[in-house]
Amino acid sequence: MTDPRPHHYRFVHRELARQVLEFGPRVATPAPDGGSLLPVITRIWDGLAQTLPPEDRLPGHGLDCRHLSVDGHHLLLVTLPTPVGATEAHFVAAVHPKGGKTVRYLTLEHAFHPLDGSPGTVLGEWTPQGHLNHGPGPSPVAELFVTAVARLVTPAKRGFWRH
Repeated sequence: MTDPRPHHYRFVHRELARQVLEFGPRVATPAPDGGSLLPVITRIWDGLAQTLPPEDRLPGHGLDCRHLSVDGHHLLLVTLPTPVGATEAHFVAAVHPKGGKTVRYLTLEHAFHPLDGSPGTVLGEWTPQGHLNHGPGPSPVAELFVTAVARLVTPAKRGFWRH
């Protein structure tokens, strides 16, 4: 098992999580002019780098983001540089669930099986109270992560006629 690299870990689990939860649903909603948030995401990545020792700094190769709408949920999908260590993330989603008042911050984290060390993923979430583990995640493919996120934030239907 490989430990997480400080730059990658702190970006996903501290800096970006804090800013998404602070700025709320507007992060997940496209700007009226259709502008990309990639320059903002890149500034956060680069700004964090300046606080780290040079040997811990990583280039932002592969960093990307795009707004999506899935089943009425608005989300910002962030693609991260390829993860190496456990808990580094493949993707992050800032989600404003349909009808919701707050944003949710979900991660698809790189993981290793505790018995045989084989790679896998974990679906995680940061809330103002802390980190949640939603169990094994999908393969690290954007579409599969988005599907898992939509399923997680969609309220379960209860009863035969009720939603």
